[in-house]
Amino acid sequence: MDVATALGTYLQIADSVDPGLVEGLYVVGSYALDDWVDGASDIDIVAVTAEPATDDDFGSLRTLHALLHDQQPLPHIDGPYVAWGDLVVEPATGLHRPWMLDDRLHHDGDCFEINPVTWYTLATYGVTVRGSAPQTLGIPTDTEARVRFVVDNLRGYWREIASGVVAACERDEPPMFDAGSLVWCALGPLRLHYTAFTGDVTSKRGAGEYGLDVAPARFHDTVRAALHLRTTGQQGVASAEQMRSTAELAEWCIAEVEAGG
Repeated sequence: MDVATALGTYLQIADSVDPGLVEGLYVVGSYALDDWVDGASDIDIVAVTAEPATDDDFGSLRTLHALLHDQQPLPHIDGPYVAWGDLVVEPATGLHRPWMLDDRLHHDGDCFEINPVTWYTLATYGVTVRGSAPQTLGIPTDTEARVRFVVDNLRGYWREIASGVVAACERDEPPMFDAGSLVWCALGPLRLHYTAFTGDVTSKRGAGEYGLDVAPARFHDTVRAALHLRTTGQQGVASAEQMRSTAELAEWCIAEVEAGG
């Protein structure tokens, strides 16, 4: 199913459930970055309401997504529901706004997508489905904040992921890793490395191509395997050797940003 059709269904349901609630709708993520893979990619959105969502609004969103699940379970439509006023200030950690991920609706301060990278992607590459062009909204795109965010994410989240992967691979009977884990763990840290050193953002495919240019040759086979799986959408199993390589690649990315190049 193409993105336009999927979002057309989404808006039709949204407007029938609560007319006027979704005032703005923008696509970010793989589609905005020209890396959409039909049948594999989710649709990453930023939806905008007039004011911060109330409990009643959250009830409407719950109905919206229940109906969407029944009528159009895939592709998943993920992302935060923010107010127009949220977009003109630097994104705040712990901001309580509704957000959708993997067919689950939340309303708390744990939405990872409310961050400087999403704001920059929206302002620079966002695709307008409803509302004014994102370039006219006054969205802050502070480079320092964006780089600081990705460096912190590498040092925190990805260092922990790398340690977990290594520990799993060292078990007497390592677990079976799926192909998606290889793609995520190989290309995720490279996306952040790219932003840390360029200030820009890139897709998973772009990160892999970048990695083949800047990362040591010992990681190239793993990156190529991840790119192949990403492009073809193939399912399968990743070897412990490949996963250990992704952990080492993440550690290389962390060391690079900590050294400042």
